[in-house]
Amino acid sequence: MNKKLIHPVLMWAIIILGMFAINWLLPARYYLFRIDWLRYLLIPAIIYWIYFFFSAFYIHRQAVKSAAKIDKIVKTGVYSIVRHPIYSSDIILGIGIFFFRPTIRMLVIIVWMTIFLLFWMRIEEKGLEDKFGDEYRRYKERVNMILPIKKKVKSYSTITFPKNFGSIWS
Repeated sequence: MNKKLIHPVLMWAIIILGMFAINWLLPARYYLFRIDWLRYLLIPAIIYWIYFFFSAFYIHRQAVKSAAKIDKIVKTGVYSIVRHPIYSSDIILGIGIFFFRPTIRMLVIIVWMTIFLLFWMRIEEKGLEDKFGDEYRRYKERVNMILPIKKKVKSYSTITFPKNFGSIWS
């Protein structure tokens, strides 16, 4: 697993260098739209970021360092809602910042960061699948990668019958 993963510091360095390049190449004066109330979406985005980032850090301090150093799958707290709560919070915060300042530059920066984080999450998940096998695959089936939306889990262990099912035999 160590050979497949790059240290998170390098990942964030690549993202930040990309942001600086975009910032340098694109002018900031071109707004895509101007709807003042959308600026207030930054407030729930900041709250989301604070909750998910610090909860993830508090529950599982190894996850902040590197996926290679993870020695167990944490399935409690924010990890029961989202598999990557820190990346999820970064993406949501970026979207909130975009709505606060909806320029072409901000849009390109957020798209760059999101695509790179998705790519990074896929690499980490492959490494975690190699390390933890079926246990991680079952976890992936139950918990979404980024959005805190409950997944529908297929269960074949119980059979349900209509209420009037027995009445056809009487």
